[in-house]
Amino acid sequence: MTSLVILPKKVNEVLIDISMGESASSIAEKLHEKNIIRSKRVFCLYVKFTDLDKILSFGKYHFSGKLSLPDVVKVLKLGKVVLRKVTIPEGLTVRKTAKILSQYGFVDYDKFTALCNDSLFARKLTGFSVSSLEGFLYPETYHFPYEVSEQYIIKTLVQEFFSQTQDFDFVPNRGLDFYETLVLASIVEREARFRDEQPTIASVYLNRIKYNYKLQADPTVAYVLELQGKIRKKIYYRDLKIDSPFNTYKNFGLPPSPICSPAINAIQAVLEPAETDFFFFFANGSGRHEFNQTYQQHLDQQNVINK
Repeated sequence: MTSLVILPKKVNEVLIDISMGESASSIAEKLHEKNIIRSKRVFCLYVKFTDLDKILSFGKYHFSGKLSLPDVVKVLKLGKVVLRKVTIPEGLTVRKTAKILSQYGFVDYDKFTALCNDSLFARKLTGFSVSSLEGFLYPETYHFPYEVSEQYIIKTLVQEFFSQTQDFDFVPNRGLDFYETLVLASIVEREARFRDEQPTIASVYLNRIKYNYKLQADPTVAYVLELQGKIRKKIYYRDLKIDSPFNTYKNFGLPPSPICSPAINAIQAVLEPAETDFFFFFANGSGRHEFNQTYQQHLDQQNVINK
């Protein structure tokens, strides 16, 4: 028993939530399940004989590093972890997500982006052979303690993505596999300001893919510009000529990876698009879009609105 108490145990970074009035045995169960302690029985005996079982407090606790049983109990004695809130909006790239998190002091920008663009790390977290975690950092409001690492935060965002999408049927739909669905959803997310337009916008892109049209999606060009360090709202004609696999004005089909992290609504729009015969759309100045079947209709309606 002594060796079990004294020997430190390598603990992967984890948060444990302890409820008010939770018993020592229940706490021991949670700690053992997360691989923080070696023995539930030894934990219970230790806190009982040291009278610590009466002062174990409720809250969220952060465990990380090499911890002996006394180290673990010390964390529980110190009280609940202070959590800070941060919101990751829909449609952000890895870079913009890193910027928000670094501005609030959660991460080092360079370390965060380097990890997200590490293909081995991305494969470990997603189970897919992807070059980066672009598209997998789910937009949501999170609560993190001060001490967590970049790895922990990234892992939490990716886990939230899979939690949000676990009930979706990603069996190839309209010729798109799981990753291709995510790529197209990221374009839909960046294109649509209003959620009710997402299924229609998705239908346009799916129609263009089906009939071998170039997608000609402005958000993909904006993504290329961001990769070049150029952030601006307006896309110029000269930008459409940029040589990049992400430029869907020059290349057929989907770009090689997502261009942002979409929310579930955009993903669902690709999985369940509207049934339309539209091939063209443009922004009408109010944040919404006008949809057309033919290029001539597209031009005529633009002329009417621009008069």
